Amino acid sequence: MSWKDFLFPVTELVFVVLIYFLLRRYTPVFTGKIKEIFSVHEERIISLRESIIKLLDISVFVLLFNILLDFPVIGEFLRNYILPILHSNIIDTEAIKLSFYSILKGFITFYILLLITRIIRKIIEIYITYRAKGEDVASTVDILVYHFALVLIFLITLSTMGITWKLLIPIAGALGIGIGFGIQDVVNNFISGFIILISKTVKRGDWITLGDNFGKVVDIGIRTSTLRTLDNIDIIIPNSQLVSNQLINWSYVDPVVRVHIPVGVSYRSDVNLVKETLLEIALDTPFVLESPSPEARFIEFGSSSLNFELLVWINVKKIPIPLAKSELNYRIWSAFKEKGIEIPFPQRDVWFKNELVIKKSE
Repeated sequence: MSWKDFLFPVTELVFVVLIYFLLRRYTPVFTGKIKEIFSVHEERIISLRESIIKLLDISVFVLLFNILLDFPVIGEFLRNYILPILHSNIIDTEAIKLSFYSILKGFITFYILLLITRIIRKIIEIYITYRAKGEDVASTVDILVYHFALVLIFLITLSTMGITWKLLIPIAGALGIGIGFGIQDVVNNFISGFIILISKTVKRGDWITLGDNFGKVVDIGIRTSTLRTLDNIDIIIPNSQLVSNQLINWSYVDPVVRVHIPVGVSYRSDVNLVKETLLEIALDTPFVLESPSPEARFIEFGSSSLNFELLVWINVKKIPIPLAKSELNYRIWSAFKEKGIEIPFPQRDVWFKNELVIKKSE
C-alpha cells in the first residue's frame, strides 16, 4: 500500500466537498435572484432554499459513502464485512428480492426524488404565478405535477427495492376488485378532482353556493375541496359533489353579478320618492358599481304593501352577497326613516258574518 492508492479517493473527496460548499454558499444567491426577477414572497423562497440544501446534503452523503469504498483500508473493510451483510437477502423469490441494502437504497431514492419533485414544483409554481399574474393556474398545475410525480416516484422506489411487476400485477387486480366494491367513492372523488382541475368550473377563490352552503373555495385537493363560509367554518366537500351536483359559481366567468333587494312600502307612500331614495342609496354605497347602473323597479301591488326591488351590481370578489344585502338593507331602513317612508307590516281585515256580541264579565 502506497500513497498513490490514496491519491484518487482523496482527490474525489476534496472535489466533492469543495463543490458541496460552493453550491451551499451560492444557493441563497440563486434563490435571491429568483425572488428579485419573479417578485416572489419570502416564504416561497425560504421553502425553495431549504429543499435545495436538503437535496445537496443527501447527495453528498451518498457520494461520500461511494468515495469511502475507494479508500484502501476502509473500502476493503466495507466491501468484505459490511456490504455482504447489507446485500444478504431478506426475501428472495421470483417476484421479490429484498435485502437491507435494497431497502436502504429504496428509501434514499424515494427521498431524493421527492426533494427533486418539490424543487421542480416550486419553480414551476413561481414561474406560472408570475406569467399568469395569479395563483389559480399555478395551483392546478402544481396539484397535477405533484400526484403524477408521486405515482412515478412510488414505482421507481419499488423497482429499486427489488419488487418486480410480477407482484404488482396481482396487487393491481386486487385493487380493481376493491374499487368495484369498497373504494369506488374514493376513486370517484379522485377522478372528479382531476375533472375540476382541468375543466376549471370551480377554482380556488371562487364564491359558490352548494345546497344551503355559501362560501369561498379556499382549497381544491385531488379528493376533497374546502369551502369556507362567512362564519369562518371550513366545509370539506367530496369532489364528486362539485362535479355531479348543481351549484352556483358567482365568479365563474365574471365576478360582477346583480343583487336583488326586495322592499315593501305603505300604500300612502309617494312611489316616485321611493324610487329616487332607492337609487340614491345605491349610488352612495361604495361597493355598488356605477356601471351597469342600478335600477329601482315597482314590482307589484301587494296585499299589504307596494312592492319594489332595488337591483345593483357588485363584485363578489370584493364583498360577499349576504354582506352586500345586509349593508343595503341597513341603508334602506335609515333612508326611509329619515324621509318618512313607511315600511308596513302585514294587515288583515276580519269580517264577522253574524252580529258580534260582546258580554261583559260580572
